[in-house]
Amino acid sequence: MAILIHKLSRHITVLELPRFQFPYCNCVWIDDDRTGLIDSSPPADGQNFLKDRPIDLMLQSHGHLDHYFLTPYLNTAHVYMHPADQPMAQSADAYLEEFGFNLLVSDKRLHKMYMEAINYRTITVTDPLYEGQVFDLGHVKVEVMHLPGHSAGHCGFFFPEQDFVFTADLDLSAFGPWYGNLKSNIADLLNSLDRLLELKPGFVVSGHGPAIVKENVPARLKAYRDIILYREQRILDCIRRGHHTLPEIARCLPCYQKLPPPEKVFLLYEYIMDMAHLDHLIKTRRLGCENGHYFLK
Repeated sequence: MAILIHKLSRHITVLELPRFQFPYCNCVWIDDDRTGLIDSSPPADGQNFLKDRPIDLMLQSHGHLDHYFLTPYLNTAHVYMHPADQPMAQSADAYLEEFGFNLLVSDKRLHKMYMEAINYRTITVTDPLYEGQVFDLGHVKVEVMHLPGHSAGHCGFFFPEQDFVFTADLDLSAFGPWYGNLKSNIADLLNSLDRLLELKPGFVVSGHGPAIVKENVPARLKAYRDIILYREQRILDCIRRGHHTLPEIARCLPCYQKLPPPEKVFLLYEYIMDMAHLDHLIKTRRLGCENGHYFLK
């Protein structure tokens, strides 16, 4: 699939893949006194754009394969990622653990098939990302925003002088919020979205789908956040209708409503996302749980 190349300024270029295709994402290239790349998974013509370009700083928004897919093949010595997400990018076992396979999928052959299907590879992370960290590349400054919820170590990147945020997988795409890791957290995700709303950036650059979002940014962020709340209401409605265990609730598909292909994989994601909601509903005292049975409080 062809990418779109957006020149935001003399020093900042966005590589956009207009619609989602695994394992690719939108990326930000910074060509300054020092060079930087935020996420590293453009398709073939984006790879040609980056070919032979030395990259001083490789900033990984988080530990999902579709955001670091090309890192092992790029010319960079410094790879940054938040410590909470480093294990799954550096270990196949940790990746499977994070995606719930060890908990919910007993057949090890399916583990192997999944990893082969996604063409999993590890990277070597050399440096940590952390909240408030500032990278000064010359004319461009980039500030790290730890925006957890999608994953525990998920980060965005604020460009204060250009007044935009690369929001990575808080992606405002039609695919909707995704939080299908065991360490994903609903409260964190809602707080991360509220933080972006409070920041009021001039525009955002999304990790998937149309990259540059300039129109109605606050309304788009609120609508994205509200999807999470609608899903929570569907879980409560499911329990009201007499579905009280995790398998029963997951079969109601309160998050996906209709499973995309491959259905077995997305059903696993449904389970994990429902677990995140159920945990949040218990912590906010709207649900109780006894012996694996959830009930309204």
